[in-house]
Amino acid sequence: MSQAKAVNRLGQVVGTSRDALGRTRAFLWHEDLGIVDLKPLTGVNTSANDINENGEIAGGGDTGFGDFHAYLLSEGTSFDLGTLGGNESEALAVNRRGHVTGHSRVAGAVVKHAFLIADPGRMVDLGSLGGAGRAGALSIAHDVNDEGAVVGLAETRTGQPHAFLWTAVDGMRDLGALGAAPSMALGINNRAEVVGGSGHAFLWTEKAGMVDLGTLGGRTSCANDVNDLGCIVGVSQTGGTDARGLPVTRAFLRMPDGSMLELGTLGGEHSSAAAVSEADGGVLRIAGHSHDAGAAVRAVLWTVRLE
Repeated sequence: MSQAKAVNRLGQVVGTSRDALGRTRAFLWHEDLGIVDLKPLTGVNTSANDINENGEIAGGGDTGFGDFHAYLLSEGTSFDLGTLGGNESEALAVNRRGHVTGHSRVAGAVVKHAFLIADPGRMVDLGSLGGAGRAGALSIAHDVNDEGAVVGLAETRTGQPHAFLWTAVDGMRDLGALGAAPSMALGINNRAEVVGGSGHAFLWTEKAGMVDLGTLGGRTSCANDVNDLGCIVGVSQTGGTDARGLPVTRAFLRMPDGSMLELGTLGGEHSSAAAVSEADGGVLRIAGHSHDAGAAVRAVLWTVRLE
């Protein structure tokens, strides 16, 4: 099994794959090099969740001492980013400036809090929508843009997970939801457009608020990433069912004009798009995963030429 998590405009892809012993390994793939085991930390299980335009990679891994820590891999050197006091953290995104965001367990509590590292060695607890610093409230940061704006999900005072937007000026802001459904924000671009899921995929902007993007014909969908052109990728149910009677899910690309394109599979019934690059020479690169004809999960890179 392998899953691609992120891709940059150079076509460098990162993700995770199971090795022959069943261990989760972080990988880097490029057309010229193939797939490479990153080995960012000293332990066995590792993840690679994002790569920026400079080739810096963010993820998490075993430390060899029973803990799991966020890391940043930069210019061939891996940096253990530590935690917010607990024994576990993971980096989920890195921007062009090397700012890292993700989640960490806090000291004396089992819950996770969103964090941002904008200055080397300083992990900032972003709190929750249940009150800054409230130990019992969950928050997870999923993405950060080049201005340092962070998006993710956080529990409200009633315990409902809601999408949030955090900035250094305004702190953590509740972006609401589509009806009564929980919501989570998964991507933000440099125009402060936010995407995520709340039963259906959504696009949030300051002007329009949270807009339902619909589906590929099924009940549910989720938007996972958005680039600076406004191209959005994610996954949606189609309305069909597979051989097991489960809803068929397909990766999609939503263009700025509002059209939603199904991206297909490697021969199986299911696929999902996790990330989209900025356009390079009129070409978009989309990373994700797909079932092949034997129902195995494989990392995928789709290439789409813009007209």
